[in-house]
Amino acid sequence: MPRRHRSAREREGPPAPPERPKGVAPEWASVDGAKVGASSGERGKSYRCPGCNQEVRPGTPHLVVMDHGDVELRRHWHTPCWRRELKRRGFPV
Repeated sequence: MPRRHRSAREREGPPAPPERPKGVAPEWASVDGAKVGASSGERGKSYRCPGCNQEVRPGTPHLVVMDHGDVELRRHWHTPCWRRELKRRGFPV
């Protein structure tokens, strides 16, 4: 008897990733001397990522980094760009 394959509706999907509270950055992203928060990009504004000089488009999840807690020094980074920046600065990621 041939084996019956389950349809996509019958298969279980991958497990959902654990939920992180809104505005909380991943543990690896936090460093001394900088306040790092997560943004969902829901405001509808675009920003310029200092890591790649490309646009962080509205709706794109990204990280907001404030060096020394100064609002004037706040920058919006793509998550992979911030990871590269931390490696460049010598932080373990």
